Amino acid sequence: MKRLHLLALMAAACVPGPLDETGKQCSELRPCGEGFSCHEAVCQDAAFDAGLVPDAGVDAGDDAGLDAGADAGEVDAGVDAGVDGGADAGTDAGLVRDAGVDAGSDGGDDADDSGIPFDTNLLLNPGFETITSDGGVRFWRATTGVLATAAPGRSGQRAARLIATSGSSPSMQSDQVGITTTFAMLFCAEAWVRHDVDGGTASVGLTIRDRYRDGGIDSSGGASTAPPAGQWRRIREQWLSYGNAAIDVRFTTSRVDLNSVLIDDVALFRSRGSTCVYP
Repeated sequence: MKRLHLLALMAAACVPGPLDETGKQCSELRPCGEGFSCHEAVCQDAAFDAGLVPDAGVDAGDDAGLDAGADAGEVDAGVDAGVDGGADAGTDAGLVRDAGVDAGSDGGDDADDSGIPFDTNLLLNPGFETITSDGGVRFWRATTGVLATAAPGRSGQRAARLIATSGSSPSMQSDQVGITTTFAMLFCAEAWVRHDVDGGTASVGLTIRDRYRDGGIDSSGGASTAPPAGQWRRIREQWLSYGNAAIDVRFTTSRVDLNSVLIDDVALFRSRGSTCVYP
């Protein structure tokens, strides 16, 4: 009698428990096992959405209704606030909490919350094609020397012509870009420069500047080049903004025998990454 009782206990111990099918894919052709139901193509146990499992995640966008992984009772601290185009297709199995924040469409936005676009030329009239009624260059001005245009440009009909005078070395700058930067935003600038007279020897410098509301200025260290005779040469500079500022670019050239230089195809853009990648 004791032997039969022992055999019965051993047999009961070998009966496998029901399989945990939480998070597995399901359909009409592949139903879930006993104790599980198919909801939005995913197997869920009887406690699903019954108030027994705390779910602290907030689905505020068009997420197709689910995180497709099973959290096994863990709190889901992630916030899906945008359009993810479907579900999070992995199974969390309760091991790792989802603390990421999807703050909008994941499809490659051109700007973050600052509203400043990436990889877009922020300057107006960057090719100096538009002039004013009095012969000036729209959205640009000389601070010393004289700013005019010359034809043809590197591209288009015109280039800027920065002319030295007897007073001091000439300089010119763009209008302030109507943005407000935040700390450590990376800005990149480039331009093409050439001597107005191909026998000239003047160098050209380029800086990017933070312009503050109180009139203060911070600027990059500056890049400089001396273009060879008869050729356009590219010059590039970058700047990590201190934040809470507008941005402009400034060109300077040495005063050599009342010479002048040509400048064309200027670009100033916000970098998407930690280095400048020029188009």
